[in-house]
Amino acid sequence: MAEAFVILYHKVLPKWGFDVYYKTFDLEMKILKEFYNVVTLDELAYYVQENKKPTRPTVAITFDDGFADNYVYAYPILKKHRLKATIFPITSRLLRENIVRPTLKDYWEGKVSFNQLHQPLTMAQAHLEYLKHGKSQDFLSVEELNKMKDVFEIGGHAQIHSKVFYSQEIIDFYDGKNGHWSYYYAYQEEPVLGFPILPSKNNLSVNRSFIKNQVKDFVKSLDKKFFTQKDWKDRLKREIQTNFKQVVDEETTEERVKRIKKELENSKNELEKLTNQKIHHFAYPFGHYDEVLVECVKDYFSFAYTTEKKPVEENQNPFLIPRYSIPKDITSFLLILLKAKL
Repeated sequence: MAEAFVILYHKVLPKWGFDVYYKTFDLEMKILKEFYNVVTLDELAYYVQENKKPTRPTVAITFDDGFADNYVYAYPILKKHRLKATIFPITSRLLRENIVRPTLKDYWEGKVSFNQLHQPLTMAQAHLEYLKHGKSQDFLSVEELNKMKDVFEIGGHAQIHSKVFYSQEIIDFYDGKNGHWSYYYAYQEEPVLGFPILPSKNNLSVNRSFIKNQVKDFVKSLDKKFFTQKDWKDRLKREIQTNFKQVVDEETTEERVKRIKKELENSKNELEKLTNQKIHHFAYPFGHYDEVLVECVKDYFSFAYTTEKKPVEENQNPFLIPRYSIPKDITSFLLILLKAKL
């Protein structure tokens, strides 16, 4: 018997770069079309529910976050190969403006030049732009999302989609070079030199902990000369540990469960209203989850997906379905196909 597995993309690019080049994606889809049974997640659910393995190697294609390039580049290629996929957009990132951008199909038909097609930002740039300005043109519009429904199933990916701190342990300090785009959300303001960096995960998967305002004010009060010392991070850690018993205000598990359920319910209802479709599948943001989150997800969705790299297993937990993230090079793609078949 063959294996069933799920693959995960984020971006498809007009030129070779930080993610999958559109011509590489085209080749990958050609390979899947030739050698695999490509199914929707609804179809994959049959193997999970019935605890069966397919007679032919089977794969489901997914995309996370809802980037505009999924419409401009991936959608026409999938349609050309007559393949289905699932997209998990972040509801807060979807553009409510009346925008429909030209696609590869328009280029193939001579309606636009290639340079007129959308030029994607990196994932970090797109998310940071959203957190700074409340929107980013690098994400799909609602109209574009709906235009893709002949190829794409739509799943939930929550609303906030940012990492937060969840511990009192100081592991580093922000120095201008070691930041993550999520820090704009985790700090609830623009990162400042000297702000403590703590362990972080997706906001749904941990008890959310925000750094105390007193700690941030203390860091802001330090003279700029303090940060010119070679050992300023060690000194600052001692100062904070001396002056503050706690670095963060941490929510209780009860508060977290209430927050999770509110975000899951609101984001699912909003997505169903925007697309006029029922949403049954959920992808954990960043692939992060714990028992608390899994139990909450069960109240709103029928299936949920991680980023653990393995095929669908025997007696697969329907709320922990694994997915292989696809790197940008074709060699790694082929290696994943080989591993998934073993």
